[in-house]
Amino acid sequence: MDGNNLNEAEYTRVEYKLLEIKESRIQLKEFNGCTFVKCNFNGTYFQRCHFRDCTFVGCDLSLVNLKDTSFSNTRFAESQLLGVNWTQSDWAADSLLNRPANFQNCVLNFSTFMGLNMEKVIINHCVAREVSFEDSNLSLADCRGSDFESSRFARTDLTGADFRGAINYQIDPSNNTLKRTKFNLPEAMSLLYNLNIILDEAVPEE
Repeated sequence: MDGNNLNEAEYTRVEYKLLEIKESRIQLKEFNGCTFVKCNFNGTYFQRCHFRDCTFVGCDLSLVNLKDTSFSNTRFAESQLLGVNWTQSDWAADSLLNRPANFQNCVLNFSTFMGLNMEKVIINHCVAREVSFEDSNLSLADCRGSDFESSRFARTDLTGADFRGAINYQIDPSNNTLKRTKFNLPEAMSLLYNLNIILDEAVPEE
């Protein structure tokens, strides 16, 4: 099946398996409670689509274009989402019970969430290298167990976020909001490296 076979405007509780819709264009479609398993959407252009209560498992959505596409309570699991510009989507966390998307065991490298309201988002046990979180609201986010190597945090609200088990993050406490943010040692030592202080492991002589 390709994008041209999606002839209906709305789909409800449909399960798709092993779809190959690469570098296609899908416009003005609404998916409600649908499940996508091991589907390949690499490079596909989703324009003005809506995904509500959907689940993607083992899918490839790398380099997708999400122009004016919205998500409500959509879950991505064990999926590839490399190079996705989420700022092009119609991302809006309009309530704590209606979050746009959550990510578990996914690869999010080279993506951008700059300036988005991601309150209570789940980015759990993901590989999120070189991802942009500047000016984003990640308050109460669950980021446990994820790899944030070379990802960018600046003016990011991390109030109450949980980074326990996360690795390779570089977060400047003077340029981000850290209130009751949870970290583990020894990874949390990286927070000190961004401060204008001198760290010395040696015990001073009396």
